Amino acid sequence: MASKKTEDAIRTYLNSLGRPDRPVVDREAVNALKQQIKAESDPIEKAKLISARDREMLGHMPDRSAEQAAFVEAALAWSEEAGVTGDALAEMGVPVSVLRQAGFDVVAKARPQGRAVRASSGQRSPAIPLDDVAAAARKLGSGWKLSDLAAVLQREPMTVRNYINKLVEQRVIADLGDDPRHGGRGRAPKIYGMA
Repeated sequence: MASKKTEDAIRTYLNSLGRPDRPVVDREAVNALKQQIKAESDPIEKAKLISARDREMLGHMPDRSAEQAAFVEAALAWSEEAGVTGDALAEMGVPVSVLRQAGFDVVAKARPQGRAVRASSGQRSPAIPLDDVAAAARKLGSGWKLSDLAAVLQREPMTVRNYINKLVEQRVIADLGDDPRHGGRGRAPKIYGMA
C-alpha cells in the first residue's frame, strides 16, 4: 500500500498542474531597499539600489522541479497499486514528457480542451492563436521565464519561444532582461512581462 507521503507527493504535483504560477515578491526586501534608497546620497549607489529594488519587485517564479521529481520517482509504482492509468494522469494535465520520465508507456493524444501535445509519430500540435498565448502570459504577470509559459501552454519551450518572439515584435510582451537570480551554470534565462 502506498504511503501517505507518496500520495501527498503525487497530490501536490497534480494540484500544481494547470494553475499559472504567480511571481513571489519578497516585500521585506523591497521595503528594505526603499529605505536604503531614501538614505543614499551618492547618485551611483542610488541608481544601483533602485535597480535592485525593481528586480526584487519583479519577484521570482516558484520552483516546482522538486515536486515534479517526486512525482516522477513515485508515480509509476503508485499508479499500478492504485489502478490509475497514465492516460488518466495525462488527461489531468500531466505532460506526456513527465509521464515518460516516470516510466509510463503513453501515446500523446488530444486533450479534452482540443489541444494536443506532440505525438511520437512526429505529428505537430495545432497552432495556438497568439491572443491565447498573450492571455496566458497576462495571467503569469511579470517576471516569468519561457519555461513558465511553456508549462502553462503545455508546449515545448522551442515552440513557445517562437510565440514569445512574435509577441515581443508586436510589443505585447516585453523582454525584461536576464534573470538576476540565476546562479547556476550556463546562461541566465530571460524574464518577460507584459509591455
